Amino acid sequence: MWTLLLWLEARRWRATGQTAQLWWRDDDATAPTLALDRLLTCARQTGIPLTLAVVPSGDMSALAAKLADVPRVCVVQHGVDHRNRRTGAAAGEFPEDWTQAQLEAAMAQGWARLQGLPNAVAVFTPPWNDVHPSLEAALCRRRYEGWSAHGGLGKPALGKKLARLDVHLDLLRWRGGARFRGRGRFLSALAAEMRRRRKAGLWDSPIGLLTHHLVHDEAAWRFLATFLRWSLERQEFAWLALPDVIRELRAARCQALSRVFRPSKK
Repeated sequence: MWTLLLWLEARRWRATGQTAQLWWRDDDATAPTLALDRLLTCARQTGIPLTLAVVPSGDMSALAAKLADVPRVCVVQHGVDHRNRRTGAAAGEFPEDWTQAQLEAAMAQGWARLQGLPNAVAVFTPPWNDVHPSLEAALCRRRYEGWSAHGGLGKPALGKKLARLDVHLDLLRWRGGARFRGRGRFLSALAAEMRRRRKAGLWDSPIGLLTHHLVHDEAAWRFLATFLRWSLERQEFAWLALPDVIRELRAARCQALSRVFRPSKK
């Protein structure tokens, strides 16, 4: 499973006693399917926590029944209906001229559909990882616990009100049709994310794996199962559950704020 770049980077992490923290998000679930069954089987066989980003559209009862007894799987809100309302090349649910109030109303309707699912967590993941200018303000107003897009280091800044936990490693390539991106490219991306954290001194910033079970080809399924099993055997990696990470990020931010605003002693 090693590539040279990943092996060299992992050796640097081992030399400093650090462990790369990973988490797993899968997008676009709407209902029980054979592909969802395969995804849940993969999670159950490895015991790795899975965050299922569910589109709050249609009847959620069948999905609720499917997830009722599945361990270590949490549900987050994947947008409001997964409809592209943009006119340009970049897709997004929310046109840029939508007001914060419009975002809040759409979010509330979506969460009302989703919150009854087992292990639902008030975390918002925008489809296409599109970040509207008013998104975070709307999420704060609606009292979400956090949000997840793409590419960030997952450390809450003092000026931010919500924990943000992004994904970084997409299992698929999308140009020309969804397909497995390839072992070498995936592992090189993992090495790059580890190097990025090492150089920034953010060793504990989680690295997010992104999958899309509905469009996996057989090569993607095979690699996913192999990679998950392999990572469990390596001391360089540890898998995290999203609810635990959100709580830790929120606690860290509160501690940082308390130090900044602690009254000075006279």
